[in-house]
Amino acid sequence: MAEEDPLGPRVRALFMDLAHAGDLLPLAAGEAQAVCTGEAGRTGEGTRVRFSLRLSGTRVEQVRYRAFGCPFTLATCEWLARELPGCELHGAVERALEKAVGTPAGWAATLGVPAARLGRLLVVEDALRQALATKAPCEPTRRPMVRCSVTDPDESMTDSG
Repeated sequence: MAEEDPLGPRVRALFMDLAHAGDLLPLAAGEAQAVCTGEAGRTGEGTRVRFSLRLSGTRVEQVRYRAFGCPFTLATCEWLARELPGCELHGAVERALEKAVGTPAGWAATLGVPAARLGRLLVVEDALRQALATKAPCEPTRRPMVRCSVTDPDESMTDSG
């Protein structure tokens, strides 16, 4: 008798194809878009996430992430990086994020993440909120990143954990 996959098919597929992990590439000469970054979590507590969003006005053009965490965390980051491009982000951070991609409870239901892992998804949400909170003061730039960090700078960030 075959054992059931503890990750489920959707999480397994995303976890096996973390195509959006890493950093945004620098802009080409003459391009000007805002890049906003947010982080949340602590490696020592098992989950740390950094999102970088390239925006054109209020529209998400590109998303990259770095994450340390369980397969559910990494799969959720990948799913969000696939879902967010093309979304318009208007209004308060919480409403803009919820309108664009829903809530952590909704992500868990969509992806089949167990309730016991919901706390990990809240860290993912916090990183996204931090990135979006930098959206307003971000001016178009040719620099690769405008950074907002809420974690210890001494902790190293890896692509996966």
